[in-house]
Amino acid sequence: MKTLFYCTIIAATTMATTCSAIASDSMSLKQIVTVVLKNHPDLQVSRIDTAIAETGKQRIQGMLDPSVSASIIASEEKTPVSSDFQAAETRTGQITGGINKPLSNGDTVSANFAYSRISQAYNSPLAAQLSRFNPAYRNQINLSYRHPLLKGADRPDYHQSLTVADADIEAADMQRQQRAHQIILQVVNACFQLASDDINIRIAAQAVKRAKKLLAYQRSRERFGLIEKADRLQAEALLAARNTDLQRALSMRMNSQTSLNRMMLRSGEAELAVHLQTSEPASTPSMDDALNQAESKRPEMQLLTAQLQAAEARLAISRDADQMQLDLIAEAGSRALANNGATAAARGFTVKDHYAALSFELSDVLTRNSANADIRKAELQRERVAAERIRTHEQIKSDISAAITAIHAGRPMLVVARKQAIAEKRKFDAEMQRYREGRSDTATLVQFEGELRNAELNANLQALTLELAARQLSWARGTLRDELGLTDISAGQ
Repeated sequence: MKTLFYCTIIAATTMATTCSAIASDSMSLKQIVTVVLKNHPDLQVSRIDTAIAETGKQRIQGMLDPSVSASIIASEEKTPVSSDFQAAETRTGQITGGINKPLSNGDTVSANFAYSRISQAYNSPLAAQLSRFNPAYRNQINLSYRHPLLKGADRPDYHQSLTVADADIEAADMQRQQRAHQIILQVVNACFQLASDDINIRIAAQAVKRAKKLLAYQRSRERFGLIEKADRLQAEALLAARNTDLQRALSMRMNSQTSLNRMMLRSGEAELAVHLQTSEPASTPSMDDALNQAESKRPEMQLLTAQLQAAEARLAISRDADQMQLDLIAEAGSRALANNGATAAARGFTVKDHYAALSFELSDVLTRNSANADIRKAELQRERVAAERIRTHEQIKSDISAAITAIHAGRPMLVVARKQAIAEKRKFDAEMQRYREGRSDTATLVQFEGELRNAELNANLQALTLELAARQLSWARGTLRDELGLTDISAGQ
């Protein structure tokens, strides 16, 4: 019923009426792109991926978080002794704690303390009297500073990991931008397909109108015996063929409208008209200028740049992990022993009894299979990104070349197509005049009408194709977003 309604409306319109006037919801290309980008489920998933990538940076920053530890121990130990001067029973209470702070230059600062109370019991009263402190309170505080000389110097695992995290965030955002970039092209093609269907409907409606006029004219002449029945039947067949063409065009438009509506997550049956504001494209840029613009604006290239930065950072981390571990460690601490807790605690902050040391710590792996494998993997990942960049560059170049070629070839095609349409119109009008004067036949007139329809359709479609090629060139250069006035390609704003 809806199709019949469309046919009735179109047949009643003038030759300048388009299907855009039929649909109640007319939207510009920018409006449609905005709605699609705002609602597309792929972009919703990509936003979550970006948020997940951002958590990686916070995790890397946690590498410099200080760590603390503490423990409280209470123990009692009774053991058999071989001498009366050995403690038969020992009761211990101890509190320990420490803090460890990694630094961004690779060094590590540590501090710890241990405070304890030890009470001992002896089988011999003489041994107990010889013990100077019983119970005895001990307090010791230690400070240490570890400086890596080879592996870990300047903390490449931290700094390069931050680089990787930043690159991953940018790569996730660029993947979102890239998906949005692809969606925009799909939307543009769908909009132009709908506009093409509108042209088909308009030309088909004009052909139906001419066929109806011809049939009415033939019926009038048949009543007066000026033509044979076969001539009227030819006119009826022509009208049937033109109605079929119109119905086919309406069906194609319904399919295109459903597809575009579903891109916007609207009901497929919702009426829609696209307002493209088509105009003949301006002069095309040179290939070098277009490629330079694409290098800076296409999200694919920015994505690969971020991935290359991440690959370089991972390679630096792998190479650092392959080095020998050689650390310089400086330690200093205080020692205190007293017969009451307060005195022992206070003496722990003096240096009368102390401990100091300077040491080197060396460690290495004799076989480096794991390190070599990590380095090789990082190198291959970098090579892969470089190769992908070359492939993407060539693909962009192909996209630009195809669009430029379409424009260059389409301009003269449009000129001759418009001239042909004008010529076919003149030819048909002249043949119609001859037919009315009885100097032509119906078959020739039907043939000329079909040629006129094809010429008009070709001219209109060629103009639309040329405009589409200009949009595709802007897309290939990465400037379509700016031309549509979208500030955020992924948010549709």
